[in-house]
Amino acid sequence: MYPKLMVVEVKKSITLRDFVKTLGEDILYAYDRRLIGVLVDGKRLWPSAPLKSGDRVTIFPIMTGG
Repeated sequence: MYPKLMVVEVKKSITLRDFVKTLGEDILYAYDRRLIGVLVDGKRLWPSAPLKSGDRVTIFPIMTGG
């Protein structure tokens, strides 16, 4: 469920949540549950934020302890 660190370049205009959805259901599930971090060009954005071609999306697991 936890993806490894990945950096993906956006190919076409799309919202952040829809872009994460294209990466697979497991990644979308982890994103919705806030189990992974997502940065766009080094910044945190809302799921409804529009992405444009050439943006770089970084996805990384969030490690927590209890």
